[in-house]
Amino acid sequence: MNNLSSHIGLLVLVASAAAAGQARAAERPLAVYNQGALARAFELPVIGETGVLPFGDTRGSLRYDLTTEYHASGNGSEAVVLDGESNLLTFAFRRGLGWNLELTLEVPVLHQGGGFMDDPIESWHDFFGLPNGGRELAPQDRYLYEYTRGGETVFRNTRGGTDLGDVRLGFGWQALESLALRTEFKLPSGDDAHLAGGNTGGALWADWALPFDPGFFLSGWVSAGVSINDEAGLIADQQNSVVPFGGAGLAARFAEHWSLLGQLYAHGKLYDDSDLDAFREALQLSLGLRYDLARDFGIDVGFQEDLITSSSPDFSFHLALSWRSL
Repeated sequence: MNNLSSHIGLLVLVASAAAAGQARAAERPLAVYNQGALARAFELPVIGETGVLPFGDTRGSLRYDLTTEYHASGNGSEAVVLDGESNLLTFAFRRGLGWNLELTLEVPVLHQGGGFMDDPIESWHDFFGLPNGGRELAPQDRYLYEYTRGGETVFRNTRGGTDLGDVRLGFGWQALESLALRTEFKLPSGDDAHLAGGNTGGALWADWALPFDPGFFLSGWVSAGVSINDEAGLIADQQNSVVPFGGAGLAARFAEHWSLLGQLYAHGKLYDDSDLDAFREALQLSLGLRYDLARDFGIDVGFQEDLITSSSPDFSFHLALSWRSL
């Protein structure tokens, strides 16, 4: 936790320097965060949106995230298995309210099951020399989420299916040309017994645009904030109610309508009183390609890998369609 806190503190210092200068709004970020089943009980927002929409402008997006997750570990007192695949479809909406304010809304629909990605992910990791973390030893395309502690089963979930996730409602305020302050609330519309959320949460954070010149091909952002959540759900007695998070991103526009994007997302421990890697701090790397037609229509394709292994899924595929209208 100390290392992650120092990293987020460094992000805050860099962001403060960025906010002091004049900067154009950064390229829209990839709308990604920790897609792990144990993270769904926490308000971990999309970060990096450094600008709000003008009054009356709207932007909609339809996002699809395919995530495969595998982790199994234990010691003398506890053991955990996280093995499954999720398909998350999210409709997101933003609207400028005037007075430098905007409204945001996200409605997610989640399908979980054993999936089909185990063999392709093992080949992906082998090709890049990445560890499989024991995935190759487990049954292929299994759905099993189980946690035992002190000889008792805390939860065991072998049921896939489709659920509504936790709906998110947020507001953004353009405090400075290069700084947006944001808040978001997670409503308990999901089902905690099915690992689909199901508890109340909120987040406060700041998105800073890095001070690149308007004509420069690079843009970027740094974000930092805190998530506050109701201690409820399958592991309520171990859940941290306050979790810091932060991140940074860069976008390189290499052609008129094309950009490459890379970003990091970090957060503190979601659960306490465990020595297992599945419950420690998380850090994810996302890389993506964007086609953006005059900023009125865009397509994002990307993927996410866990840089701190086991505390977030080892692979997620991201696809998003976005559009803007007056």
